[in-house]
Amino acid sequence: MKNKKFYSCEDLQGSIYFGPNALRHCCQRFFVNGKMQGDVEILKVKSNNDINVQNIVSEKKKIIKNLNNNKKTPCDGCPKIQLKEWAESKEIKINKISIEAHSKCNARCSYCSEMFYGGLNPNYNLNDMLTKFRKQNFFSENVSITWGGGEPVLLRNFKNIFKNFIDSKYPKFKDIRVYSNSIIYSDLIHQYLDQKKIILTTSTDAGTQETYEKVRGVKKGFLNIFENLKKYNTKKNGNIIIKYILTVDNYKNNEIDSFIKLIKDYELLNCNFEISTDYKFENLDLEKSLSIIYFYNSLNAAGAKFVHFDDHVRKRLFKFFKENYSTQQLDENDMFDNLRKYFNKDIIVWGTGRYADEIIKNSYLFKKSRVAYYVDGIRKKNNNFVTKKVFSPKKILTSDNPILIASSTYWQEIYKEILDLGVDKKRVINTLVI
Repeated sequence: MKNKKFYSCEDLQGSIYFGPNALRHCCQRFFVNGKMQGDVEILKVKSNNDINVQNIVSEKKKIIKNLNNNKKTPCDGCPKIQLKEWAESKEIKINKISIEAHSKCNARCSYCSEMFYGGLNPNYNLNDMLTKFRKQNFFSENVSITWGGGEPVLLRNFKNIFKNFIDSKYPKFKDIRVYSNSIIYSDLIHQYLDQKKIILTTSTDAGTQETYEKVRGVKKGFLNIFENLKKYNTKKNGNIIIKYILTVDNYKNNEIDSFIKLIKDYELLNCNFEISTDYKFENLDLEKSLSIIYFYNSLNAAGAKFVHFDDHVRKRLFKFFKENYSTQQLDENDMFDNLRKYFNKDIIVWGTGRYADEIIKNSYLFKKSRVAYYVDGIRKKNNNFVTKKVFSPKKILTSDNPILIASSTYWQEIYKEILDLGVDKKRVINTLVI
């Protein structure tokens, strides 16, 4: 069926987040008039019987319809809502699943809530849900899946459920991510990491025991995290993301220095690093903003190959510098020294999603440079994005223009694809872009 333009988002079109007693469309949190919104529910769940395809589709269609008829919805003000060509709502298929079906955790992080450590088991059977959705052909051809919680390994019957999903023939889970604090070692997670079937993200959030206790709310496990990450990293295949969520307790430079020393000591510099911030902060102040820049530059200086900001940091940094720094001040700031060689260039942008749109509109780089064209592994219907053409990946072989990877989640995968095409890695912009 021909697609048409209307307001929706990727999660309304095809995501399900499984909570202990409810299904949600997303885990997006955003601020409207200073008040946090998000985590929009699909429906409450007391048993298997409460979950059915018709109800899920109906609730998604209701929000989409109201969005496009100027009626109030719980998604109003969400930055992920876009006016673009989407598949018709009657064609909704699930292409993303997030397993947050329990709230058992061995930490009490300061930035978290009882939604994720309240001790609940799911009110339904996850294996039954997989079977039910299969029978009703509710999945897209390829489905991405994330495992969170709570702490995933504390999910009741975790090994059986994990294997059942990951080894699935239909749907074929193309992108499997596990969000574990790594306090407890899992031989099954290690096995799938070695097979390059999954990507593990572990948030450490401290460089010292004292700060760990403040941020994580527990005493045990600090060095266990680094020891277990070293075990998981045996094959050094790049499938581990080490995340650091900046809070009021852990953003000082000396704490960051201690964290980086541990990364060196446990031989983890080959991993990917993601810098984040407490989602409860609507804005960043000067001190925290400069600390984030210091963190990024310090990791790079230590030899880390891949360092990125997640959405929470990127948006807040864009906003901070836009409101507090003039273009002249940015020109004079040495934080952009490594970026200056890309000024006044025609840059190839790999990616045509919301991330690409925001970075083109807001980043300092594109106040100094231009987009040559866009590249995407999935060609757009009209082969255009914003005002430029979208080409297949092989197009980058026809020039020597620098390449910006406009994705935080899939940065490393795209980078590998670029190298597999025989492109010189020096063409890839792998430095601080704000």
